[in-house]
Amino acid sequence: MKIIVCKDYEEMSARAAALAADSVRENPQALISFPGGDTPRGMVHAFADLVNAGEVDIARARYVSLDEWVGLSNEDEGSCGLFNRAEFLSRLQKPFLDLHIINGKAEDIEAERRALDAYIVSYGPLDVSVLGIGMNGHLGFNEDGVDFGLNAHIIPLSDTTKRVMTKYFGEKFHPEYGISQGIAQIMAAKKVILIANGAHKAEIIEKAVRGEVTNRVPASVLQNHPNCYVVVDEAAAARL
Repeated sequence: MKIIVCKDYEEMSARAAALAADSVRENPQALISFPGGDTPRGMVHAFADLVNAGEVDIARARYVSLDEWVGLSNEDEGSCGLFNRAEFLSRLQKPFLDLHIINGKAEDIEAERRALDAYIVSYGPLDVSVLGIGMNGHLGFNEDGVDFGLNAHIIPLSDTTKRVMTKYFGEKFHPEYGISQGIAQIMAAKKVILIANGAHKAEIIEKAVRGEVTNRVPASVLQNHPNCYVVVDEAAAARL
């Protein structure tokens, strides 16, 4: 693991975006994946700014989303797909060659899972996977206790995730499952970038980076990745 401690959220976002852009420069036909949520918002904005400034060319690159709440499409408030569309893809002045955005509202969710696997098989492995970290150490919806050998899968949400998700949905929606790229696909990526900010993430970052490698803290598996960057602000790095 290469640990990069940044002074604040803005620097963390810019450094992570620059690392992701490097992967596209190295392979213009790259397959890349970004997460949704509060933490990556600045990073996806910064990456879009690099594209729009002509500093990275995505014309031959492909994009695949990381995860989605089962029951939500990319038009639903709080969905990862809407985040991708509103916060990232709509900001790009030039599009990716191709996209695969998970539809958590698909009539046949198992077929949607197979389609995610098939896309990564066809165009992968991932050149770069940017990831946030949950309060229980989850990556995407790879919740605590997940099998590290899985590819794309549908998984019951942990109690921790259900508590946190109220900031996205309030009392309007109570998803029970997530659909996600699996740990096997993340670990096969040529580069992984884990981002975190804020004092509330300091304890879980310490466990992920310095603790035992265990599926009770899924992000700890990244200690075994040969090209993993942990990009954090000073508050999130406080216990390292």
